[in-house]
Amino acid sequence: MNSRWSYSVFVLALAALSVGCPADEKPAAAVHVPAVPEPVRRAQLKGLQGDVKVKRAAGDEWLPAQEGMPLFENDKVRTVAGAGAQIVFANGSVVNLGQDALIGIAETRARPGQVRTDLTVLRGRVDAELEDPARQSLSVTTPAATVRAGREIVFQ
Repeated sequence: MNSRWSYSVFVLALAALSVGCPADEKPAAAVHVPAVPEPVRRAQLKGLQGDVKVKRAAGDEWLPAQEGMPLFENDKVRTVAGAGAQIVFANGSVVNLGQDALIGIAETRARPGQVRTDLTVLRGRVDAELEDPARQSLSVTTPAATVRAGREIVFQ
């Protein structure tokens, strides 16, 4: 037999024997699974009157709203005829929703030195009050316009 051929067969045989051999096994590398960040609580519902619903950013269903229910980025709140609610933001801003309203809690982009609240009004009326207009900012976006304010504002 050719010595070159025997050497190749010998190497292949050694390789076959070492496959699955526990002594040769190396510990598996730790798989890094990035942590999913917890949603940041932006506001909570207060003063519910009538039929008020919440649609979570990650959900498809409208859920019945509850007093004190937390609201997170991209959640939506809906009121029907005769209904209303207050949304109290973490920075103290208060938004009163009138009847037949639909709003979304927008993603807030921080500004140095100011606590900011962002929401999107898709339908209806909202009245907003800032607890400390010198340090707070409210951004309200509608399908047609965006308004930023540092004092009480009313949208219809």
